Amino acid sequence: MVQAHLRSMELLAEPFTQTTYDFAHQSVTDEVRKLIPVMLKHRLTPPPNETYSLNRKLSGSFLLCAKLGSKVNCRKIWEDVVGNYKPTTGS
Repeated sequence: MVQAHLRSMELLAEPFTQTTYDFAHQSVTDEVRKLIPVMLKHRLTPPPNETYSLNRKLSGSFLLCAKLGSKVNCRKIWEDVVGNYKPTTGS
């Protein structure tokens, strides 16, 4: 189950490793869908709401981009959003 969850996160991160990702030819959503039965069968508790929400949003975005045949510079989006992220330190 843990491996299935880790693999799903790797798959969802894949577009962000490429300068231009062709969503028209993506297989991420199909690959993640194949992992769901394993995750559901063996989980002890549901995932945190934040994780569930993020996965649903990413999957929905991937499906929409695939439907539109989009080619997206996902790496730039990633860098624009988190490139300047600096973790806060606790006091």
